[in-house]
Amino acid sequence: MSRIVMRYTPDLASQYEQLLAESPIGMFNHSLRYREFLKEILPDAEDHYLCAFNNNEMVAALPVFVKKGPYGAVVNSLPFFGSHGGFIYKVPADSTAIADLLVAFNTLCADVNAFSSTVVEAALEKNEEKYEAFCANFFDERIGQITHLPNISNAECLDNELFGILHQKTRNMVRKGQKGGFSVTHDGSMSTLKTLHEIHDNNIRSIGGSPKPLNVFIAISKVFRYDEDYRIYTASKNGRIVSALLVLYFKDMVEYFTPATLEAYRSDQPLSLLIYTAMRDAILDRESRHWNWGGTWLSQKGVYQFKSRWGTTDYPYRYHVQVSNIINELSIISKEVLLSGYPYFYTVPFAELDLSE
Repeated sequence: MSRIVMRYTPDLASQYEQLLAESPIGMFNHSLRYREFLKEILPDAEDHYLCAFNNNEMVAALPVFVKKGPYGAVVNSLPFFGSHGGFIYKVPADSTAIADLLVAFNTLCADVNAFSSTVVEAALEKNEEKYEAFCANFFDERIGQITHLPNISNAECLDNELFGILHQKTRNMVRKGQKGGFSVTHDGSMSTLKTLHEIHDNNIRSIGGSPKPLNVFIAISKVFRYDEDYRIYTASKNGRIVSALLVLYFKDMVEYFTPATLEAYRSDQPLSLLIYTAMRDAILDRESRHWNWGGTWLSQKGVYQFKSRWGTTDYPYRYHVQVSNIINELSIISKEVLLSGYPYFYTVPFAELDLSE
């Protein structure tokens, strides 16, 4: 029996795509288009997608990016706002192939002299024991929230089915949006993309957060195919876009990527209307079965509640973090330097290492 682990190259694309199609935990973040997106927004990072073969058949993979910076190298599977990474594999999982990938991962970390490495579990992963040999120093927790959409193709019956999984308050929010006189559509024009970014930027800055810059949205339009990989829904009033929603599609899952609403219109619920419309369209137009709301911090009670009222199921997952001894030997380490030197990469758990001040 021949076993080997090798780095992904373009000639392996069809095998990788087949593996991802067959993997029950494979998500949008694992896809090759997402790899190209990350390469577009992380031009100084290196990708090392590790692929395990059994008798010339790709049976498992581990997507990885490496970023070199002021304190050395950081390794993530995967970077960018907590993107899910981790192992993808055919069923039944080949435990030897998983072990081989972990050895290759650790070898890569040693080769680049990484001071920090992080693997973010896939939200659908149920076998955490696969990560035990990773020997993490720290763990960070998130709650994935997924709405399992009704399996129904009859448009007349769909509203009853879809409304049936929503909390009463969410149903009222959707109805308020429907009565708000908004014009709802979707399009992939550059002007709509820039309007989405502008509203998103204002929303996030108003709460002291870090918005996604315009180049991230430009990269989405460059790498992904409109109406096949993503859509931008908009709600307008008097000819002005007042709310927008970017969703992405992969297999039978919809990714809730970027919502944005002008503050003056927030109480009129145009975003709830857009979410409902996008859910409905995804079910009817592409037979989507799952709506992934993404990860939520344990401290984000309000965000968690908003998502949960859309009929979600919780999928807790963890960041497995290895921090080398070098981090403790540094006489001065700055949170600001970590954030600026390794943009979009998870480096160290600030709270655990008391670097938050």
